[in-house]
Amino acid sequence: MTASRTTRAARRFRLATTVLALGLAAEAAHAQIPCDGVASQAGDRITAELVSEALDRPVDIVTPPGDTERLFIVEQRGRIRIIDLSDDSLLPAPFLDISTGVVCCGEQGLLGLAFHPDYAENGHFFVYYIRDVGAVCTASPPPGCTSNRSAESVISRFTVSAGDPNRADRASELEVLSFCQPFGNHNGGQLAFGPDDGYLYISTGDGGSGGDPCSSGQRGNTFLGKLLRLDVDDGSPSAPYAVPADNPFAGQAGVFPEIWALGLRNPWRFVFDAGGPEGEGRADLYIADVGQGAWEEVDFQPAGSPGGANYEWNRREGNHSFSATAYGAGTVTAPVYEYAHGSGVFRGCSITGGVVYRGCAMPDLHGQYLFADYCNNWVATFRIENGSATALRDRTAELNAGIAPDLLDGIAAFGVDGRGEVYICDLNTKVFRIVPAGPVNNPPVARVASDPSPAAVTLAGGAAEVLLDGSASDDGDNGAQGLTYAWRKSSGPSGETVESPTEALTRVLFSQAGAYRFELAVSDGEATARASIAVDVAPEPMPEPEFRRADANVDGAVDISDGTRILGALFLGDAALLCGDAADANDSGEVDVSDAVRIFEFLFLGGPPPPAPGPFDCGPDATRSDPLDCGDTSSCA
Repeated sequence: MTASRTTRAARRFRLATTVLALGLAAEAAHAQIPCDGVASQAGDRITAELVSEALDRPVDIVTPPGDTERLFIVEQRGRIRIIDLSDDSLLPAPFLDISTGVVCCGEQGLLGLAFHPDYAENGHFFVYYIRDVGAVCTASPPPGCTSNRSAESVISRFTVSAGDPNRADRASELEVLSFCQPFGNHNGGQLAFGPDDGYLYISTGDGGSGGDPCSSGQRGNTFLGKLLRLDVDDGSPSAPYAVPADNPFAGQAGVFPEIWALGLRNPWRFVFDAGGPEGEGRADLYIADVGQGAWEEVDFQPAGSPGGANYEWNRREGNHSFSATAYGAGTVTAPVYEYAHGSGVFRGCSITGGVVYRGCAMPDLHGQYLFADYCNNWVATFRIENGSATALRDRTAELNAGIAPDLLDGIAAFGVDGRGEVYICDLNTKVFRIVPAGPVNNPPVARVASDPSPAAVTLAGGAAEVLLDGSASDDGDNGAQGLTYAWRKSSGPSGETVESPTEALTRVLFSQAGAYRFELAVSDGEATARASIAVDVAPEPMPEPEFRRADANVDGAVDISDGTRILGALFLGDAALLCGDAADANDSGEVDVSDAVRIFEFLFLGGPPPPAPGPFDCGPDATRSDPLDCGDTSSCA
């Protein structure tokens, strides 16, 4: 069988048409991620948020092509669950449950899931699991290391139910490939379709135990310790897959034609850089291979590679000699990155392969590969530039800050949703989403203004007011954080009322004269800034005396109190008269008892009213011989 299938040709034709229409480079032909309506944030600082904590041993996270509404979680015991991304709810019924046919756990179980590129049309998806065949396994046993176990790896195709997109047809299983597992560990288990060629890639471990006693990694006549590449279009029970004609070992004696790469110990996991919202990404391949006892590694295959790489296990562990095993087929290829088990920030014991970020929310993170260590629970990123891993960065503290106290623990897998956003699952119950961290929180700036400005007022009728305004304050980060406000008097007499002590704008009412100072504290929740302003409140001025003939006590009215005031001043030694001219009721040029008599006659006997002020009676009488005065008065009545 060959790869020249009608469906594949049609898909490639649609792909090429899209490339021509959009003017994209050929290596970016794979589907673009839709980002309409998704807010993006500058910078590549990340954190995490909890999505679900109701799963059972999640080991893989997958999304069907073009599906932005659901996330499919593989549970090791044999179920596939769905998270509805509209509200992050876990659907109660599993998408697929094959737990009765799955051997779990340890490193066995339901391990991988991949949706066909045309899943929306054909409903096909593929799973990788370990099953017990009830007898000694005979399916492609590893030569020279015969298995006496009944366990085997199975890659099967299933189909979604016709009437329910959230349920698979359990009876639709079509077995694609199976092979024996001589030991209980090192099963690999990742499935993925190549973004440019549409073929199914399968990672397998070396079959287990320790040190690869079967030398499976370098043997070409076993599926163990390999990356396989199959054409699964139009599979049938008699022909479940075809070998692509351009597989690197097709036609080579002694090497299975399904093999794309060899020399792997336990690849957990591999991923294609499948492109993002701008069509970037070149279908580069990253393989995280779990080491033996000293070194963990990441292998890298650039887009357009013809395959055939030999990643050297068990001849070498990472870049270090391990055994005298002879190299098998393929091109010897060193890892692009390794880290040791012993010491340092990135020490560990079991690498968990991740994903290349191409999502919508963080464009500055594009092209960074995220991976982790299962034992030491750290997450790191790097970029591939000119074939080398660069800009290695520890991301653990950033992520844990967002989900504490649910710290990352036992990181089993990474995955992406339909918009390219990244998820992490632990091997217990939890799935987390990686999200942009807020910008660096600069301290706020407090600013205070006043109305009037400057803040100086005078009491009138026993009261005065000033408007204090802190609304020009900012959070120091272009409005990323909300602010809280708190006004208080730091000095001054009592007698003020702050109407809105927790608002940016407040009115202050005063009933006492004096020098006041008010302080505004502005907080963004993490830092506080303060500013103050002085307010001067002047006392209410005494009214200027108003000159009115016979108004001896200058209270604005002529009544009996004016007469008694004159008599008291003349005969009883009472307070001095405020205004001599006003007390001179008969305008005789002097104040005597006749003035009091004139007032009483006017009030009680119908006498004439006191004469009105003359032209020389307001203020000092400098132009006439009248010695009386009212000071510098400014009005006459």
